[in-house]
Amino acid sequence: MGGKKKRRTEAAAVAAAAAARLQRAETAPPVTNGKTQNPRPTVAKPATKENKVKAGPKTYSFGATSSSELSAAGTLDRSILKVVIKPDLEKKVIGLINQFRAQHSKSGTISGRLTAKKLQDLYTALQEFSFRTQDIEEAMKNTVVYGGDLHSALDWLCLNLPDDSLPDGFSQKLQEEETKSKPKFQMPVKCATTHEVSERKKCDDNLRAKTAESQSSQVSMKDWILRYAEEASSGSDDDEIDQDNKVPEKNSEMEEHFDPNALYLELTAKLLDTKERALSFKHNNNKHAQREAGDRIKILQQEIKQLEKHPAFDPSIKMADLKKNVKSSTQLADEARDGALNLKLLEESAPKVKEEIKHEPKDVRNFDYTSRSWTGKSPKQFLIDWCRKNIPTGPAPSYRKIPVGRFWKCSIRVNRQKDGILEVCPTILTEDGMQAQHLASTLALWHLVRGQAVHQLLPPTYRDVWIEWSEAEKKKTEKRRMEKNKPREQFISRLLNTLKQQPSTCVSVAAEDPEDSWENLITEDDFQSLSFDKEETDNLDSAKIIFKNLQSSSKFQKHLKGRQLLPVFQHKMQILETLRKHRVVVVAGETGSGKSTQIPQFLLEDLLSSTNTKCNIICTQPRRISAVSLATRVCEELGCEEGPGGKNSLCGYQIRLETKVGESSRLLYCTTGVLLRKLQQGGLLTSVTHIIVDEVHERSVQSDFLLIILKEIMQKHSNLNLVLMSATVDSDKFANYFGYCPVINIPGRIYPVQVFHLEDVIEETGYVLEKDSEYYQPFSEEEEEINLTVTDKGGRTYQHQEHFVKDLIPSQYLTPDLEQYSTRTRHAIQCMHPTKINVDLILELISYLGRSSQYRAIDGAVLVFLPGLAHIQHLYDLLTTDKMFQDRKRYKVIALHSILSSQDQAAAFTVPPPGVRKIVLATNIAETGITIPDVVFVIDAGKTKENRYRESSQMSSLVETFISKANALQRQGRAGRVREGFCFRLYTKARYDSFIDYSVPEILRVPLEELCLHIMKCDHGSPEEFLARALDPPQIQVISNAMNLLRKIGACEINKPKLTPLGQHLAALPVNVKIGKMLIFGAIFGCLEPVATIAAAMTEKSPFVTPVNGKDEANFAKTAMSLSNSDHLTIYNAYLGWKNVRSDGYRAEMAYCKKHFLSRTALLTMEDVKQELIKLMEAVGFVSPRSRGIKNQSCNKGSLPEYSKQSLSYQEIPLLKAVLTAGLYDNIGKIIYTPSVDIADKVICSIETAQGKAQPHPSSVNRDLQTNGWILYQEKVKYSKVYVREITLISPFPILLFGGEIEVMHRERLLSVDGWIYFQAPVRTGIIFKELRALIDSVLLKKLEDPKMSIENDEIIQLIVKLIKTEYSD
Repeated sequence: MGGKKKRRTEAAAVAAAAAARLQRAETAPPVTNGKTQNPRPTVAKPATKENKVKAGPKTYSFGATSSSELSAAGTLDRSILKVVIKPDLEKKVIGLINQFRAQHSKSGTISGRLTAKKLQDLYTALQEFSFRTQDIEEAMKNTVVYGGDLHSALDWLCLNLPDDSLPDGFSQKLQEEETKSKPKFQMPVKCATTHEVSERKKCDDNLRAKTAESQSSQVSMKDWILRYAEEASSGSDDDEIDQDNKVPEKNSEMEEHFDPNALYLELTAKLLDTKERALSFKHNNNKHAQREAGDRIKILQQEIKQLEKHPAFDPSIKMADLKKNVKSSTQLADEARDGALNLKLLEESAPKVKEEIKHEPKDVRNFDYTSRSWTGKSPKQFLIDWCRKNIPTGPAPSYRKIPVGRFWKCSIRVNRQKDGILEVCPTILTEDGMQAQHLASTLALWHLVRGQAVHQLLPPTYRDVWIEWSEAEKKKTEKRRMEKNKPREQFISRLLNTLKQQPSTCVSVAAEDPEDSWENLITEDDFQSLSFDKEETDNLDSAKIIFKNLQSSSKFQKHLKGRQLLPVFQHKMQILETLRKHRVVVVAGETGSGKSTQIPQFLLEDLLSSTNTKCNIICTQPRRISAVSLATRVCEELGCEEGPGGKNSLCGYQIRLETKVGESSRLLYCTTGVLLRKLQQGGLLTSVTHIIVDEVHERSVQSDFLLIILKEIMQKHSNLNLVLMSATVDSDKFANYFGYCPVINIPGRIYPVQVFHLEDVIEETGYVLEKDSEYYQPFSEEEEEINLTVTDKGGRTYQHQEHFVKDLIPSQYLTPDLEQYSTRTRHAIQCMHPTKINVDLILELISYLGRSSQYRAIDGAVLVFLPGLAHIQHLYDLLTTDKMFQDRKRYKVIALHSILSSQDQAAAFTVPPPGVRKIVLATNIAETGITIPDVVFVIDAGKTKENRYRESSQMSSLVETFISKANALQRQGRAGRVREGFCFRLYTKARYDSFIDYSVPEILRVPLEELCLHIMKCDHGSPEEFLARALDPPQIQVISNAMNLLRKIGACEINKPKLTPLGQHLAALPVNVKIGKMLIFGAIFGCLEPVATIAAAMTEKSPFVTPVNGKDEANFAKTAMSLSNSDHLTIYNAYLGWKNVRSDGYRAEMAYCKKHFLSRTALLTMEDVKQELIKLMEAVGFVSPRSRGIKNQSCNKGSLPEYSKQSLSYQEIPLLKAVLTAGLYDNIGKIIYTPSVDIADKVICSIETAQGKAQPHPSSVNRDLQTNGWILYQEKVKYSKVYVREITLISPFPILLFGGEIEVMHRERLLSVDGWIYFQAPVRTGIIFKELRALIDSVLLKKLEDPKMSIENDEIIQLIVKLIKTEYSD
């Protein structure tokens, strides 16, 4: 290629070519300039292949493939990893694939677009690849019939045919090229030495005897020639240039090394090989290839004759029967050349002129054209001029007139030099000899310029016969083609007839499945007892009787007096009258107005006291704790002794995994997800009279999604009424969305609340911020990188990278006027970390409330607003270990979170005895969702957790952020329910002024993958069209990005908005789709616990911390815990160590965190999120609930599943990396490994991603990684350079199993993933991975149809697990 020198010998090249050709009978390669070209069928390749795959050191090659093919394919780059499956495992996988195909072949969808033309094209294409007819037909029956294409047929052939049945170029063998000396072949009889003439004559006699035998003996003779040539030329100079790449400037050098004997043997081998092929073509009726092979035979014979005249030629190696072969080969060549026109109208070869059949009628014509006034050239002159121009060094054409009675014909001989001699003689007779010469010239021109319109320049009579010959050849060609294609046409006809007789076997997957989605997952069994799903004929008499009895009870009358004092009670009649006139009403009520408990009761009382025949009310709540607490409160006010769901209870609730609904229940409190799930099932709205959507002002994705559906439902069902209950925020916006419906404003019952900000709290409590405190931070920090050019003593320069913390403006800019406060307060405000929750200050403040004379005598609970469970856990631990708060006669500490059990949450609503201060630790659910009746003191940390999208990681996660002013006012209002209250804000007044007014709707700040999944699962059509009807429609680009991600991870079909089996399962999980995919495969592969832990770290943040002045120590500590070149596994390793030391007590736990630079708060958050994720997987049935033990945690969370583990086993590492690849696949990069000549030089690791180059972040354990391979990264950030964080080194198998679309380049032995990731692999390996993906989908589909089925022990999953582990063990 391109003049490169090759170290192989000529004889070895001939042997390789001959051995490859002897394996099959194939279409003849074109002959140009005396060189045989290997046929290479065109295979579809990605347009970016040449740009993406760079040429590199030649490391691997494949059997039966020339080096030029491999070089063109770009497979010899050392960075392109080799992928090989062990043979025994490969057989098992192929057996499983074929077994699966056999079981599902009859249930496949038969393509409705199959036509005879399409089938013919595919059949012909496979024939051109030289596959056998029976193999082609089997492949088409198994692939093309069910919608497959050429590639799928090739996949089937390469997967199911043995290596010896595959054509050249499809070999499965991948062999490593090594520089080693080639062993010389030792002949049994020594005939290579020039001194042993007698032995050589003996060999010659044996050779002559063999050439007279059959074809098999002829092959043996050829093998001897090749061996002789190999032995004779093996000792030649290694720098000898291949004859196929001769350079004219080096003729003198080549003459010095020229060996006529070796070249003679080589040409003889080529001659014998060409004869075999010509014979094969003759049997196959391939006239064109037979003719070209005949021409090639003549050229080789001429070259052999010239070598025999060389002075250095050794006559002892001359073949005795060569002349005999030459004669037969000449006859074969003439047959090959002239067979295509074996008609009476055309020529016949010279040796057969005398064999003309006597009784055949003669074709005599008159070609005189003088009467037509022809002024152009005659055919004879035209031929002579053409030969002078195109064959300038050749002799002029020679004519031989042949008399046939009184008529004439003429044979003509044209020496085409390199292309051999053309000798033809027409069968048409003429009246004189000149016409015969013109006719012979016309025939010669017809052969020489075939395909060109030269006949237009000939006289009309000869022009007509030219056209006649062309038409005859076309008919002959068409006839041969029809005869050749007859088996193909018959097969296609039978195939189409069979398909027409079979009914369509398209299997449709049920649109519904028994799994829920979103946050509030419920099971099918939970719906069996729902009272609001009754038929219309249901009788309300029993419910009316129960209600009358409750109204007369003392308990009902007692609570009625308290209810009448609520502000909303004054608007009871207005609400009911408005609902009778309007189907949609918006109720805007202040906090504490009582709308969540009273309005549902107003409707219940009105329906049960009238003559209505239907009464089913649903009230949705955004949180589970709200649904439970409100249902309990309503039952209490109705006088129901049995509580929600009792026999005589009119009210119940439904949340995930918990249902309390009785036979008489007419009012149901449920979460938004429960209602969405029921709307998906259908059949609900015919029996429901009222739907109340509470807390719509929170603008969660679920609530906005529900509003879109309800708006459409209201147009279809005239008997349904809708009540939207909101805070006073943006109530008009909801009214406008529903056609300008009426709005009822209800004021709240709020006592005055005194507000204190951070500066006031520090001043009053006397809090001192120590310099060694974790909350001490003199300035805000921002990490920045600088590059320095350093010059050594010797003058050598190199680049040095350094990261530092950039100093910003002191945080006191938020509090410009602090002169009225003490120096201690001003110092604390200036140096306190602006974003951390100061738990020490909260503890000091609660202590101050207990010892201060101003607040000690005031009875009332303390409500502390914290952003998440980790902070609740931390503060809970501090309070319960403090001696002051261990006195149960004075304090009662309660943690309130949605993860806790209903019993623990109920304690928060109980008023303690006098003298006992209740301290409730809660998140933002206590803002509006629930009401704690005795709260007087509110401590507001000023932060909450919101679902935010991170562009760097392309994932959404819960992020701590400052609240809005509306949130701050809601929290403040909780202190004024029963008396004058006090609100302590742990942020400055200036910080409060900088807050935004309202929170941004969640649908506008989070990725929409989960929402799009639910839209497609509910069959609402295109997500783009559906979301355009939202209250605040997202941007089209955001929806498009979500759909593209769903397609990339395999959750959605490529061409239409329809979920795959994986997408159906992801829709059932209320997590980011990448995290959901990780959890699903973690459960399938039996490693859910570590996967859930790593997923928890991804959704939150890494537990490793980097102090300002301890960067090197922190990185060293992280490196010491590194595991398998993975930041993710390092985090899990650190988590396991923390779990193991927790049993040793709080001090040991803190010592461990300090030693390894870990954040205990982050670890607690990871533990909480991990448990929640595992519970979700249990809820959807992907893992069976294990033994549940009470965890020894001070937060007293109740029973949670315990998945304890001491360490990570060696066998789990490859599985974990595979699962990480499944979730993070799109975030993948190729390591650019450039080893330095000087081993002392530290080379910076560079990574090439689909979007450009990047570097590992300096905090990564892989920052100095130097190897060829691929990595996963969690996110990409940009400072002065682009960095990737949280890196894991992975192997090829996970990419091929869970990556993007695989393209198998059959002839190049390359696997392409997403068009830019390449691996070297046998063709069969790539097809196996494509089929394994289909098998995984089949397992997920079976799980979808039967949620209770366990798939961990499935045969397919077990084999994939074994495959992954096998690669890692290699």
